[in-house]
Parts: sequence; structure tokens; C-alpha cells
Amino acid sequence: MRRDTVVGLFSVVLGGLYCAETLQIRRATVGNPWAPRVFPLAISLFLIALGVAVLIVDRKKAALEGEKKGLEAKKAKDPGYVKLIVGTVVLCGAYGFAFEPLGYLLSTLCFMFLLLMLVNEPKRWISNIIITLVFTFALWGTFVYVFDISLPSFNLESLNLEEVAGWIGGSV
Repeated sequence: MRRDTVVGLFSVVLGGLYCAETLQIRRATVGNPWAPRVFPLAISLFLIALGVAVLIVDRKKAALEGEKKGLEAKKAKDPGYVKLIVGTVVLCGAYGFAFEPLGYLLSTLCFMFLLLMLVNEPKRWISNIIITLVFTFALWGTFVYVFDISLPSFNLESLNLEEVAGWIGGSV
């Protein structure tokens, strides 16, 4: 199975699951009853549409490569796609758990850098650092200064040091 086929199918399945969960959100009791569902539903439908588009483009590409290269193109494998999908899912999960206790800046800096190291080659670490810094601080500035929305910040007092010490086998 080709890499783009796997990515497209993953996107369609993830979008479908997200859509199903979105429809479980309670309706608003005041105002438009669909208001809490509109944005998540739009995201899920967009994810499904992008997945279908990737599948269509991949099928066309496969047909063209099949005509040009014969059987060799159909048997070619890219084993790196599994690492990308699993790594991205793990990093997104870790980011979700780290966002509140570590705050936006610290968690996003770590998440973006590790994701770029996964997607790009580690030898491009300088460009990964630059992209991480620019993206994180530009987004932070947009939320804080343009939209006037405060993002979670790192608070040492919110960390339970005894719990952290228990994780690593020590005591405080």
C-alpha cells in the first residue's frame, strides 16, 4: 500500500470518528442549538474531504507511475510512513497532556521542534529551531495581542512535585 493511500485513509477514518464524536456534543440551550457543533463539524468534514482528495490524487499518480514503470512502481514500499503516523499521534497526545501544566509556550516549543525533527531530517535542526520559534511566538502574539486571548502559562506551583518525584522513583 502506498504512503499517500495510508495517509488518505487515516485522514478519512479520523475525520469520520471526529464527526461522530462531534454529533455527541449537547445542543445549546440558549441561542442556536447547533452552535457548539458547527466548528468541530466543519473541521471533521474538512479532514474527510482532504483525505478523499489525497486518495484521488494518489490513485491518479499510481496509474501514471504504473504506466511508466510497470510492476516495479506497484511493488515499491515506503516503510517510513508508519513511523510518521505513530510519531505524530504520540506527539499530539503528549502535547495535549502537557499543554495545561507546562503552558502554551513551553509545550508548543517542544511539540513543534519534535514534530519537525520527525518530519524533516534531524540534520536540518537549525531550520527546525527557526521554524519552531517563529511559529510558536507568532501564534502566541496573534492570540495575546490581536485576539486578546490569554493562553495557559507555565506555573511552577501548579506542578505537584511529590507526584513527579514518584514518577521518577525519588522523593521530595
